[in-house]
Amino acid sequence: MPTDHTYTLSNNIEIFFTDSGPPPGSNDYTTLVVLHGTCFNGYGLATLHDFAHPLNLRTVVWNRRNYPGSTRYTESELEDLNQGRKIFMDRIGGQVGEFLERFIENENIPKATGDRKAGGIAIMGWSMGTASALAIFSDSTLVSPESYSKLEPYVKDCVLYEPPHVSLGYSVPPGEKPYIPWQDPDQKTPEDIARNFGLYVSSYFDHNDANSADLRDMDTQSKMGSDPTITKWTAEELEKYINPELFVTVELPMFSEAMQSTLKELSDRAFYDERLVKTHFPKLKLTLIVATRTNWLCLWAPMKTQKDHDTHVAGGGAARPLKTYKIEGGNHFLHSEIPKTFLEKVHEGITRDD
Repeated sequence: MPTDHTYTLSNNIEIFFTDSGPPPGSNDYTTLVVLHGTCFNGYGLATLHDFAHPLNLRTVVWNRRNYPGSTRYTESELEDLNQGRKIFMDRIGGQVGEFLERFIENENIPKATGDRKAGGIAIMGWSMGTASALAIFSDSTLVSPESYSKLEPYVKDCVLYEPPHVSLGYSVPPGEKPYIPWQDPDQKTPEDIARNFGLYVSSYFDHNDANSADLRDMDTQSKMGSDPTITKWTAEELEKYINPELFVTVELPMFSEAMQSTLKELSDRAFYDERLVKTHFPKLKLTLIVATRTNWLCLWAPMKTQKDHDTHVAGGGAARPLKTYKIEGGNHFLHSEIPKTFLEKVHEGITRDD
């Protein structure tokens, strides 16, 4: 039975999370730490707890800062966010590291096995949560040498579950003018913007070629897809799973030009910085999960990432190992629509050979 917990980190930062608990009888399970995306909090990802144990997984699902049960950002932190300062993401990376260190100490979880296929920790970000998941791997100074020595035997995987282009700081190619739900001029109020965003990102879309990394092969013009996931939720689920009031205050600034530049530098370092790749969690594997009927924002970014990664490696550049897994017919809410299939694909990624 999943349980609720709150850890108090340094500076009295509280992080609320739910925990599936360890699979009964297992001494080599992997702990999957999950960071949610924009406006949709961790409660909606708790569906994963029901399918974790048969896959030898322990699922731990955060509510990120400002979301229910976790500490709100201070005014100075929000100023850093609004100015796109690197320190904002650095703090997140440091807090993820501190949380993991605390969890290792408190829960006595298994270390990663020698082949890195079992045990240990996999950090998974969904949607904009992928930026938070990557942060700890983008700068070796975010954890002290003492903390690193504790974390490295455990942290073995990072799963990027449907990152939108804005989580990685990718710019739309010149000449392309795709529909962006938070820029819709017909949505006048913060409430309307948040509602439109939720309907859009949880819809199904039909793309000309879901295997392409070219925006011209994707449905970038529809203002709405079909059968949005959130229309299937009860009033109680909508109330519990979504925090629309946070869209304008703590999420929209992530899409600003200043923060986009910061996020591009972060993702580039996490993926390709030669020193980090070789010395900062050098055994880390990256897994991308993408659904073929998701919105263009979350289809283009994974496909572009894999293509860019392959090109970089072919040219002799250093890079962390990366593999993309596609789920046919799915949308951006795989964890809600087909949680068992989704978690099986995550498990496939983190147990693969490289």
